[in-house]
Amino acid sequence: MSKREKYESGLLTIRFTGEQLKTHGVSIYDLSESLLAIQRIIHKAYLAKNDRLKKGAFPTRDERPSLALQLGERRRSSDAFALVPILAGPAVQENLKQIIQYVVSGVVGYYTGNVLDRIHKEKDENKKIFIGSIYTEVANIVNRVDTTGGVEGISLGSPLLEQETVAAFTSETKDYLVELKGETYLGSYQEIKGRVYKLYPASNIVAIRRSGGNTVTVFLTPEDFETVRYHQERSPLFLFKGHPIYKFGIETKTVTEFDADAIEHIEDEES
Repeated sequence: MSKREKYESGLLTIRFTGEQLKTHGVSIYDLSESLLAIQRIIHKAYLAKNDRLKKGAFPTRDERPSLALQLGERRRSSDAFALVPILAGPAVQENLKQIIQYVVSGVVGYYTGNVLDRIHKEKDENKKIFIGSIYTEVANIVNRVDTTGGVEGISLGSPLLEQETVAAFTSETKDYLVELKGETYLGSYQEIKGRVYKLYPASNIVAIRRSGGNTVTVFLTPEDFETVRYHQERSPLFLFKGHPIYKFGIETKTVTEFDADAIEHIEDEES
């Protein structure tokens, strides 16, 4: 396989641009941080597609080789690198092609600046979580822009998908990610059940304990909060209907915060 064939058949490409890069290559630090972030995004995409994305999750030892990428051709004139599979074979290639499509669908919102809108419209709960979970990895790539290494822009592409540019990150992207830090988004509608054990009257919030001991902070309407607050039982059991609240950079579907738009008291039972 020639160098050109490696580049043109790459799963992904990453290109660093900047005036200083006309006289020297991209630094090892900037390159390695970006490559590690890309590999982590691929791992998260694989886990999300298989309904396994949660905090601390990682592909198994047997799965990792088929997800691993290596450097193919380097195009020195623009400091562009092709990323190709470590393992050969049509099965690996097809599996990675599907994963790269998943990756692209998650990364593009950070590039276009409408990631919150994309998450809101996304119907697949796993993809919602994936898009929000890769915030840290995307930030690790974008943070290489405008540092001492001379990088002014970073572009991702996918020759395999015939997309020369999947995302082009600049200093404006860097500002956008700063604005996103600390933002939250709502997951798909669901119902959770738990016993109220703490009240926060100033903010219409209750803390509940679910079966198994997990605790959730639930945001209520003023009316529903009053219903819970003045319920005759000391630790009432309620069903809360609404949407989980997720934070950018968190990779889990486990509910820790919940926005409830309706509640229903449940007669005393084992929760």
